[in-house]
Amino acid sequence: MSDFGNAPEGRAHGLAFAGYKASRGAGVAEVSVDDDTGRIKVHRFWAAVDVGTVIHPDNLIAQVEGGILFGLSGLLRERISISGGMVEQSNFHDYDLLRMADIPEITVHVIPSSESPTGAGELGVPMTGGAVSNAVFALNGTRLRQMPFQPA
Repeated sequence: MSDFGNAPEGRAHGLAFAGYKASRGAGVAEVSVDDDTGRIKVHRFWAAVDVGTVIHPDNLIAQVEGGILFGLSGLLRERISISGGMVEQSNFHDYDLLRMADIPEITVHVIPSSESPTGAGELGVPMTGGAVSNAVFALNGTRLRQMPFQPA
């Protein structure tokens, strides 16, 4: 799906695997890093999931897409700071979340199966960190070891 390893100029692909109970998934992130700000942009994200027999395909795809967005928001934006023993953020006006303009194109492929349903739960969340950090490493050799993935 992603044509892995053949990202457009200035971008790179990263791959990650995720397991949730008996379900399995793999994700590929296509990212770039702004040379001036150091901010990571995820342009596209592909996921392939094997969850056994799928009862409601549209709901499964929405669950995986939502998990990917939740994971990306935590990786790239969400952060709580504490000063003088108090949390500095009080609501959404000063707590940075992933915004509509930052949402990548997402493709989810469901692997056909006749096995028993295994569930998707949060299958989309854990694949995001590894995929994005591996893409950044492929792009510029930097290992990201702390969340959120901020320029500092």
